[in-house]
Amino acid sequence: MTALNPLTTMTEKPDARRHSSLRWPLQHVTDYVFEVVLDGVRQVEGNLAPVCICGAITFPLYWLVWRYLFPQPYENLPLRLVGTALCLFIAAKDWWPPALRRYLPAIWLGMLLYALPFFFTFMLLQNNTSDIWIMSTLSALFLLVLLVDWISVIVLFVVGSALGWGVHVLMEPGMQSVNLYAEFVPIFLFALIAGTIFNYKAAGFREAGARARREVGALVAKEMQSPLVSIRTHAASLQKFLPMLIGGQSPDSAATEAPAPSQLRALERVPARIEEAVGQINSVVETLLVEGDEPGAQAETTSALLISQCLAEAIDGMPGKSELDRARVIFHRDNDFHIQGPPTLIAHVLAGVLEASFDSTYQHTGAELVIDLGRAGRWNYIRLQDSSVGLRPMAVAHLLRFGLVRTDRKFPNRPDLAFAKLVLGRIGGWVTRTVEFGRTTEVVLWFPQPGSP
Repeated sequence: MTALNPLTTMTEKPDARRHSSLRWPLQHVTDYVFEVVLDGVRQVEGNLAPVCICGAITFPLYWLVWRYLFPQPYENLPLRLVGTALCLFIAAKDWWPPALRRYLPAIWLGMLLYALPFFFTFMLLQNNTSDIWIMSTLSALFLLVLLVDWISVIVLFVVGSALGWGVHVLMEPGMQSVNLYAEFVPIFLFALIAGTIFNYKAAGFREAGARARREVGALVAKEMQSPLVSIRTHAASLQKFLPMLIGGQSPDSAATEAPAPSQLRALERVPARIEEAVGQINSVVETLLVEGDEPGAQAETTSALLISQCLAEAIDGMPGKSELDRARVIFHRDNDFHIQGPPTLIAHVLAGVLEASFDSTYQHTGAELVIDLGRAGRWNYIRLQDSSVGLRPMAVAHLLRFGLVRTDRKFPNRPDLAFAKLVLGRIGGWVTRTVEFGRTTEVVLWFPQPGSP
């Protein structure tokens, strides 16, 4: 009997399996591209009408400028009127039928393809790459970078420029203007690449804000669990023992079993525990108010907190850290101070920043996380610093002074700091960090001194 080949006994044919193995990464890439493009359209959706109205006005306006005020070799009013019509069509998007509104991203990108890379490339070639149209094209590319995501920038520039070239060659056969245009392509590419990088960085900042909001949601879910379970437990105790207490005061109390002394002592603590649980829930509500920037219950849920005590509790509660790990946290308790804020929220902020800062420091052998407290003017601060910063050779220390170290207040790759900035901003504070060679070396949390304006 012929042995069966396990590869041929599977239900899928080899070609189908190969097609399936290729389909998943292609689907993943396609989904990523659509997500980036649609997110870029969402970012500017609120400004579509003003941008399009501006475009509808400037298309015919600049025809008058280049035709009569500063005459150029070539102008084309019909092309400009088509651009005006497209802009007005998108500006009226709120009056579109629902079936058409679904295609707004594609129509918007199609309008940009015509109005920016195609139109300006064609007019640049038709005007023999004059200085005015070189500058106009460069301005159009910068505008394109501001209006769309980086993937759309690349696709629209390549496709629009190619269409402009093609129409120009059809109208005026010959490659002289095209060759001149090619000399300026490196300049255009530089503008596109630089603008795309800045645009990508801005997208990172937006993502940091989104991560901060998710962090708030996780905090709400986590902090709500414990007090709600506590309230449920105490309610069950009351439900069990309250009839006994009521029955003990009725005429037939002899038929009712009296609670044991230990049970009575537990019942005496129930009101205090329920009040504590309600206080925790109020702190979580304050978290929601912070996220929504709503005034209200902050005065009722804030208290004076001793910062050294908060940090000590955060160090002791670092999840998954051994005593040896905690020994690498050097905490200088001098210059202790009080802050005003919701206890649960401040504790969560400190715990998150401490955990992330320790993990960053832990990547470097022998480094320790040094925590200092201090005052500067009307501010109190907590500084978390990588101890390896002070152990560099002198040459490296001098080298870092020439721009390789930067201080910023935006945290695209540190959601803990983005969340801390959100919370501290509510109580009048702020956050800074020092970054060198792509890694964080120092984080400073700034708190206003009590009573300061």
